Amino acid sequence: MHILLFGASGHVGTGLAQLLGPHHTVTGIVRRPPDTKTAYSPVTVPDWVDDPEAVTSALASAGLPPVDAVIAAIGGWYIDEPVLDRGLAKFDADYDSYLRGHFTACALSQSLASARRSGDQGFVHLALNGVASVEALAGSGAISVFGAAQKMLIEVAAAESTGVAFRELRIMAPVGGDDRNDLAGGVDTVPLAEVAEGITAILDSPDRFDVSTEIRANEGTSAG
Repeated sequence: MHILLFGASGHVGTGLAQLLGPHHTVTGIVRRPPDTKTAYSPVTVPDWVDDPEAVTSALASAGLPPVDAVIAAIGGWYIDEPVLDRGLAKFDADYDSYLRGHFTACALSQSLASARRSGDQGFVHLALNGVASVEALAGSGAISVFGAAQKMLIEVAAAESTGVAFRELRIMAPVGGDDRNDLAGGVDTVPLAEVAEGITAILDSPDRFDVSTEIRANEGTSAG
């Protein structure tokens, strides 16, 4: 399977590429060339959110095989001052980094799926989300707002699309190995390997899963 990975240079994206790479061809869309060797094949498109056609052109120029699936591991989280105190400029910046990126990734999946040959296996778009999308997390308010909007974006895309299986995997605990996590008090984490297993299950059989699926610490995913 040829997987196109958005957010490849982040903590989750980097780890997923390492775990999925031995079994799949993983191409990562990045804004700048990586400084070190990566587990994915990087394709540099600095302004991919604003210029999605540059992604399809770059993939064609690289002579890569048709894409079978897209994983959008875009965004993350942070702790900051209350959302209404941050001002509109910061709110707009979060919108650009999170929701606009997911919208563009969805639109690219639709375009890539329509360009494939008839008879090819179904195309899957899998967006990652987190607990902030369903819980109002103080200090990460903008991420809660755009995470909730992302959830609805995927659900609307799934309802409207006939050529792409749009799915979302919500990781309902911190992902292990990220030193930004505050694990005081014994907070459980979800290992990256468990996230990769959940992703693989959905990519292999999207029809077995609801549009939105949750993965919790020590529980894994289950078919919808």
